Amino acid sequence: MNIVKFLKGCFPLNVNRSERGVRLVVGVALLGLSFSDAVTPTQEFWLVLLGWLGVLSGIIGHCPVYGLFGKSSLKNDDDKE
Repeated sequence: MNIVKFLKGCFPLNVNRSERGVRLVVGVALLGLSFSDAVTPTQEFWLVLLGWLGVLSGIIGHCPVYGLFGKSSLKNDDDKE
């Protein structure tokens, strides 16, 4: 079974497509920044954590914080896959 399909089944979509793209780009940027020599180990931990959260929420289309508060950035059914 494809892991992305499995995760999408477990977590309903609540992030629209444009926001997913932004989350992916920012997540990758944070992961890249974590390799910099200018960051401390503590900063590196947070950059990696936030970077992976951005990448995963961008791929899956589910934001756990949105889910916690019952929010969604989906405006219409066109965003739903």
